[in-house]
Amino acid sequence: MENVTQNLDPNFVPEEYRTPFDMIELPSQGILYKNNKKSVKVEYLTAMDESIISAPNISNGNKLIDILLTRKVKDLGFNAEDLLIGDRTALMVFLRVTAFGEQYTQLVYSPKENDFVEAVIDLSSLNQKKLTIRPDENGEFEYTLPKSNKKVTFTLLTGKDEEIVDIRDTEFKKRDPDGVSNRLMFVLEQQVKSIDGDRDKIRISNVLKKLPIIDTRSLRKYINDITPGLDFKTTARTQGGESLDTFLRFGSNFFWPEL
Repeated sequence: MENVTQNLDPNFVPEEYRTPFDMIELPSQGILYKNNKKSVKVEYLTAMDESIISAPNISNGNKLIDILLTRKVKDLGFNAEDLLIGDRTALMVFLRVTAFGEQYTQLVYSPKENDFVEAVIDLSSLNQKKLTIRPDENGEFEYTLPKSNKKVTFTLLTGKDEEIVDIRDTEFKKRDPDGVSNRLMFVLEQQVKSIDGDRDKIRISNVLKKLPIIDTRSLRKYINDITPGLDFKTTARTQGGESLDTFLRFGSNFFWPEL
């Protein structure tokens, strides 16, 4: 009788057709999301996703991340592009590990060889950085600049913010005769919401451009320190067994390793 009832359920999916999944805890703990989502259901990558990963027009960058997260995260409650960068990264590492395994090869500097060598990072060993500081009622964080003593409020970057920065920087490099990037400034302009209580975007931009470098560097460091996500500081092991301290870098082989 139970089988008959299940078969009449329009949402019933036989076990052999169900995609495996796990519940993944978000580094941000959902503190900055309206639905306060702390963990999400994430399906594993399957053969159906391989064509997306290998498509040359979307195989790199935010477009691939948005498509995969939209397809694989099943109970988010809002658009994947509105996820914080750190949460997006944690979910993408989970997808990579469950699809291709924990081992990821990248070039790491070896003092012994006095050169860069191939070494393997265990992605499952990466630690999460939790969000430990509470934002204000606007979802903003506060910081006082050390040199100018200006009080700044800022938000943490989302996938949508990063896309806006990428578009602005691409256009800027096209117009610049030397093709110089202005990404660092565009990121600050996207994140900083007020300076000494002034929320006018044009005035904020003008102030940011004239700040001492010690102030902008200090602000970026503070933002990086409190940003939730994965701690990319890790250890890699060479074929010869040497352990090397390094930072995880996402290369073109992250989702297309040699198996």
